[in-house]
This record gives sequence, C-alpha cells and structure tokens, in this order.
Amino acid sequence: TRQGDWAYFNGRLLPSHEATVSIADEGLLYGLGFFETFRTSGGRPHHWKYNATRLEQSCRRTGLELPSSVLPKNTVQLNAVVSELLNKIGCEDGVFRYTITAGVSGEVTEFLTLRPLPPAAPPTGIRLRTLKTRRDSGEWAPRPKSLNYTNAILGARELRTRASHPSDEGLFLSQSDDRVVETCRQNIVWLCDNRLYCPDDHAGAVAGTCLAWALDVGFNVVPTSASLSHLARAEAVICLNAVRGVTPVSELWDEGDDQRLGIFSTARHEVYLQLSDRWNQSLIRTASDSSREDLPTA
Repeated sequence: TRQGDWAYFNGRLLPSHEATVSIADEGLLYGLGFFETFRTSGGRPHHWKYNATRLEQSCRRTGLELPSSVLPKNTVQLNAVVSELLNKIGCEDGVFRYTITAGVSGEVTEFLTLRPLPPAAPPTGIRLRTLKTRRDSGEWAPRPKSLNYTNAILGARELRTRASHPSDEGLFLSQSDDRVVETCRQNIVWLCDNRLYCPDDHAGAVAGTCLAWALDVGFNVVPTSASLSHLARAEAVICLNAVRGVTPVSELWDEGDDQRLGIFSTARHEVYLQLSDRWNQSLIRTASDSSREDLPTA
C-alpha cells in the first residue's frame, strides 16, 4: 500500500478515493476551515500540543465549534488513528495533515492524510530565493493556518520555476513595504549582534509551531520589522518548521537570481547547533515516551 492510499475521514479509516466532501461544504465554497501539519517520531505525533492549541484558537475566533468527537479533542484517539494509518502503509514515520472544515449546516468535516517525510536538507544549508510574489496579510495577525492558501501556493509555484536544488526555499516579502515575512513553508529567524530576531506578528507570517517550541524551550527571539538588506547582514539565518525542524540557511539571492545578497555560515554557528540539538533531542523523547513533552527552561 502506498502512502496516500488511506485516510481518516469523519470518524472512519477508509481508502482515500472513498473520502468525499460535499459540494455544499463551507470549507470548499468559502475556504472556512483550518489545517495542521505534523510529523511523527517513532510512530508518535511530535509536538502535537502546539498544533492543537493553534487550531483551537483559530476555530474559536471564527466561531467554528469543535465537537467532542473530533481528533483534536482526543489525543488518545489521534495517536491510535496515526498508528493505524502508519500500519496500513507499513511505515514507521510520516507527515500527517489534519484538516477541519465548516462542513454543511454546522456539521464539521475532518480528515487526516499521510505523506512521506521530506528528504533531509544539505548539511551546509539551503538557499533562500527572494520571491517576486508578495505575501498578503492573511485573515488576522499572527496568520492562521487556514484553507485560504492560494498566496502560499503561488509562491511555491514561482519557486519551482527558479530553484536549482529541491531544498531551495522561496522568501516572501510583505505586500505593503517589502519587509521579511517567511518562506513558502517555514518561519525564519536570524542572528544579528548576538540577538535572535523574527518578523513581528503584523508581517503576515503563520504562527509557526516550531517557533513556538523554540520560545518554550528558552530561546529568546525578538520580533521586529526587517528589510531584506537587514537579513542579508545577519550572522546566521535559520528556517523553522514542525516537519523539517531546524534548517540552516547558507545563501540569500535576489528576485532575479542574479545577485547573491548574503552568504552565511549558519551550519557552524553555535546558536544553530544548540537549536538543532534541542530539536533532535525532542524527536528522541517523542519516539521513546509519548507522554513526555519539552518543558520551558528556567
């Protein structure tokens, strides 16, 4: 069985082709819904608590009521479904996408799908390519992980026409003032003058779960409004993502791929090494004991 052949859909595990969404579903008609993407480690969801918190906050803000039967309300059931899907395809770990929509007449639609883990990034780091496509502001700040995903898809499509390596990332700048926002798939942090920075909430970035984890385990990240030239002067640039983890950036390129704006030794920087080590430790803890979670440092 291939990954993607099976799905969890409205309380049942079934072949993917049998999971059908009504044409009256408000998620399909209006984009009213949210999704969460997470990986497993040792077959167990990794840092799901951050995904659940973000999802519940988004649903509460839009008045989307989550019944007690849905997976985010029952971690034991979520773990069991994840395990069943992995067993169906004979794989130890994978990437899961949980989606919930407004459904029809107040009855929500939920489904959980599975895909392979992405390949590891080059150990020396990835290239950032500044996108011509600008990041819109989203529904609110910080940006929810909603089904209104067209802007991110357009950025990803642009990147595919330009990337020279599969690990290259597209860097979004804001529509209004060309400030650094995020990549097509990941949050971004950078080190200047021994301080870690990230774009502030109003830039239009997703409220990333890996960034939330980094803050929880004691890394002090200062929100700021930063230009591309400010990012180019950084000592180190790091991408954060709940699936890919902590990824070093080695180069920053302009919109035309004509000029390299920055070169970084991120993979050798102490802050990156500390972040990466903590992330890898958390994966090991998840694989060995699903009841344990990272706790904030003093």
